[in-house]
Amino acid sequence: MNQKYIITGAPGTGKTAIINLLKKEGHSCAEEISRTIIAQQIASGGDALPWKNLAAFSQQVIALRKAQHTNAPQDKTYFFDRGIIDVIAYLKHDDLSVNDDTIAMVKKFPYNKTVFYTPIWEEIYVTDTERKEDILTAKNIEKSLLTTYESFGYTLVEVPKLSVSERTAFILSKLK
Repeated sequence: MNQKYIITGAPGTGKTAIINLLKKEGHSCAEEISRTIIAQQIASGGDALPWKNLAAFSQQVIALRKAQHTNAPQDKTYFFDRGIIDVIAYLKHDDLSVNDDTIAMVKKFPYNKTVFYTPIWEEIYVTDTERKEDILTAKNIEKSLLTTYESFGYTLVEVPKLSVSERTAFILSKLK
């Protein structure tokens, strides 16, 4: 059974806080890589940024998410802060084409069919140097994420708007 679980959702919905607590509790996790790429691009003056060149940014994200998937152990539960499908959802959100290689990658590197998503939560939403999307854009990204995951046959489980520890416990209680 595939024990690679994705936690997805729009920007600013608490995914990373959940991943950080899972790690602290001893669970194996792959961190969100977008912020790292963004910070590196800003520091180097690069343009592979989601608001400048989403296509170039997406290629970097795909390569690193593929590596995360490949390097994750096969025999234990592993959590991912987003998956390869998220890249497709972001490209669709911006009306950019998705190449056949990316679609093939989704099939070649599958996750558990249960995907946890953190819904828009306006009370905790903030922007910063790496998260520039306003709340309306975040809501539209959420719609794109949900429809894209469903189109690939994944079952979405909404994580309730609770404390980080309660959200984490909820996710752990739903593992199959």
